[in-house]
Amino acid sequence: MKPFPKKITFFLIDGDASGRISAELSNWNGITYKIPRTLIKQSVNREDLYSTGVYFLFGKNPENEEKDLVYIGEAESILDRLKQHLGTKEFWIEAVCVFSKNLNKAHVKYLEKRLFDLAKEANRYELENATIPAKTSISEADQAEMEEFLENVKLTVHTLGFKLFERIDKRQTQSIPSQSQDYAISTKGIKATGFLTSEGFVVKQGSQALSELAPSMEKWAKGYLRLREKLIIDGILKKEGENYIFTSDQLFSSPSAGAVIVMGRNANGMTEWKDENGKSLAENEAIE
Repeated sequence: MKPFPKKITFFLIDGDASGRISAELSNWNGITYKIPRTLIKQSVNREDLYSTGVYFLFGKNPENEEKDLVYIGEAESILDRLKQHLGTKEFWIEAVCVFSKNLNKAHVKYLEKRLFDLAKEANRYELENATIPAKTSISEADQAEMEEFLENVKLTVHTLGFKLFERIDKRQTQSIPSQSQDYAISTKGIKATGFLTSEGFVVKQGSQALSELAPSMEKWAKGYLRLREKLIIDGILKKEGENYIFTSDQLFSSPSAGAVIVMGRNANGMTEWKDENGKSLAENEAIE
């Protein structure tokens, strides 16, 4: 089902897009804050931040540039917990917290566990939680309410710039043909399939890639060679027979990047990737 349009109101607390931001969704009693680590101490006079809620600590990963770090937690007083983390956790540079006057301890424990599981499933960030949050039992009515609350948490966190819960294999709007169907490359006995997303192009798990590289790759595509080597080292490209196979869905910055890795040569992804009717991406995206 196509999502309904939604209205989110942002407030730049410091008058600066790099400062503190609050986000409120119409017809929702929750509030989401984004707070830079450097402004936690300046937030002690904001009474609403002492509410019960869930929070996320975001930071860079020095060991993996492609996957940032996140810690997911809950607290009966969000700001007090964030102040504690200033001394106990070094990695984070921004905090996002979500709270509501209607939340209690059982609610946020339930949300913490669900958010942790969803983030782990999406596999966008490396989770810094030392232990897996415990599952909490709440009434059926409360669970239904928290699941609705959860959807708004995901929406506001994403809108603030953190795709923590967004799977890389999520399709774009189904009403746009070029973004809702599979495309394929078949060459020299191998086949790869993929599709467009809002972030680039996803080559699907099980797709094949040629092991033989064109000699010209060393001259004009050293960046792609490094990417290919990394995919092999990370186990995303695994040798199977004479060629390679993708062991998981892989997001590329563009259709051409995916095509080059699959074909082992210079390739224009807009013309190489074709749908089941033989039409290329370029043809499907053309505005008549």
